[in-house]
Amino acid sequence: MKNPVPWFDLPTACAGALIMGGLVGWVNIGHGLLPALSAALKQGVYTFFVAGLVVQLCRWLAAREVSLVVAASMAVLLPTILTVMLVFTLHSVKGTPEPLKSTIPVVVMSLISFSFFTWRGLKGEPGDLDL
Repeated sequence: MKNPVPWFDLPTACAGALIMGGLVGWVNIGHGLLPALSAALKQGVYTFFVAGLVVQLCRWLAAREVSLVVAASMAVLLPTILTVMLVFTLHSVKGTPEPLKSTIPVVVMSLISFSFFTWRGLKGEPGDLDL
């Protein structure tokens, strides 16, 4: 099925929001239900919007006509760095009880997911990205 919005990956955005929101809520549950739900909601909403855009950036970078090493490195590292910086800033500014612990799952999941989308892009499966 063709993605109705070529610059936004809706399935990845939804899955990422549920997974990352759940992880961040779990990390912060020791501070009480309300702070954990607040952190989970912030992470979920953030992940929905940013993942939908950043995954397409990853695919676009992987499809660039440069050397394989350069394309793969850019497609994994740039989106990961951007994502980690934004997540840590969001949790630090918005009062999440454990901003660093809330960011660690993002580092791991970003490296794994961006590596997967880069691999798909390098195999010639860039998704619906026709920019």
